[in-house]
Amino acid sequence: MIVERGIHATVFILILVGLFAVSGWASFRLIETELALQISGIALSWGIILLTLYVVFRKAGWRWWD
Repeated sequence: MIVERGIHATVFILILVGLFAVSGWASFRLIETELALQISGIALSWGIILLTLYVVFRKAGWRWWD
């Protein structure tokens, strides 16, 4: 059980790091004019990403955060 939680936590962290890198790169590469737009684009994309991950993990029955 402990190993399974460790695997789930590692997968979750790797997903977050990968998505953070992609969203940060896309925001800074595609929006070159305004710093405020870059920051708000990253925040918005992260809100959507985290909500999606939460819903997917909840539907999959991963209850390791309890």
